[in-house]
Amino acid sequence: MERSTATKEYPSLQNLMEALQLKKERIQDGVLSWSGSSLGRYPWRRAGSTPYEVLIGEILISKTTYAVANRVYRRFLRCFPSLNAIAEADEDEIAKALDFSYMRRYGAFIKSVIQDLMKERIVKVPGDSYALRALGLQSHNVNAIMCFGYNLHLAIIDSNVSRMLSRLFCNSLPAQPPRGLVQAIGEALLPDRNAAQYNANMLDLADQICSFARPLCAQCMVPDACDHASACLDTSAMKGKG
Repeated sequence: MERSTATKEYPSLQNLMEALQLKKERIQDGVLSWSGSSLGRYPWRRAGSTPYEVLIGEILISKTTYAVANRVYRRFLRCFPSLNAIAEADEDEIAKALDFSYMRRYGAFIKSVIQDLMKERIVKVPGDSYALRALGLQSHNVNAIMCFGYNLHLAIIDSNVSRMLSRLFCNSLPAQPPRGLVQAIGEALLPDRNAAQYNANMLDLADQICSFARPLCAQCMVPDACDHASACLDTSAMKGKG
């Protein structure tokens, strides 16, 4: 009896591998076909963005909403177009460039990130994930810099994407899947080509459509590959018949 309960709570890895194999191509196609406004919302994720531009954008989005980050981002880059420009500025100048009063408190953090780079005599954004994590950046921000700035093949798993992946495979996962397992699922789904575009679309889909409180399953690009959406849409259909 105990073995049966454990199996129910923690579905086998074989089940997950089979689900990944079955759904992978459908999820990739659906995510890549998403025509949301991700590039307008996050301009540093456009093709051709420099690692420095992505670094600044990811720092801003980690501290505030996309609308504020977008507005501050352009102004900030005009004031500080390079690492050296920030290193030579004082915190008051950086705070002024951050525009919004509640953003100014992060001037010291941005300054400290750049100072840490300069102390190591690094005059450009490092292409080393370990060096970026040592600056106090979260893993998904680091992967975003590596992917959008250096075009490396890495999955970007923020809290929104983690939620979406957990819903896509909820029938093959425990109720609260470990972060490492969700990251592995994200890496397994990453297409061989167009990884940056796939990541940008996935981040946007997870934020706009697969929201925490009210997921818009009927508007999702991959409802037929999602365990959660299938259950929700089936329930809605049953209620409609009733």
